[in-house]
Amino acid sequence: MDARIRPVWRGARVAGPAFTVRTPPGRHPSVRHAAETAPAGSVIVVDAAGLLERALWGDRMAALAQERGVAGIVLDGAVRDVEEIERLGFPVFAAGIVPTPPLRDGEGEHGVEITCGSLRVSPGDWIYGDADGVVVVPAAEHDEILARL
Repeated sequence: MDARIRPVWRGARVAGPAFTVRTPPGRHPSVRHAAETAPAGSVIVVDAAGLLERALWGDRMAALAQERGVAGIVLDGAVRDVEEIERLGFPVFAAGIVPTPPLRDGEGEHGVEITCGSLRVSPGDWIYGDADGVVVVPAAEHDEILARL
């Protein structure tokens, strides 16, 4: 993904299949729904159109997702509460950090092909993230690529 999608705390690492979300910029409901419904082990991947004026993820959402076994989140948008998220140890990768809360209206979509960090991401594609950034491996190629590594 674009270099602007970075871990929000040092040492964050994530790996798992994508649970995709497309949300209207700055809007929170579909992201919250993902935290409540994404399968354990999955990585929530959010197409928020790169808007950095409003945070779509914070410490309460991270705690909820972590309790449910979600592996982490990658957002083409902004987050907040970074110190608390780091204290939880929940992997978060985002385009920016702002204190401004999200808008609480405007539903999005789940389980659809999205664009995050200038890459297409389909549900079930594999997401790997560390200090170097985020990589997307198409689900159909995952086993073959993993075997070569």
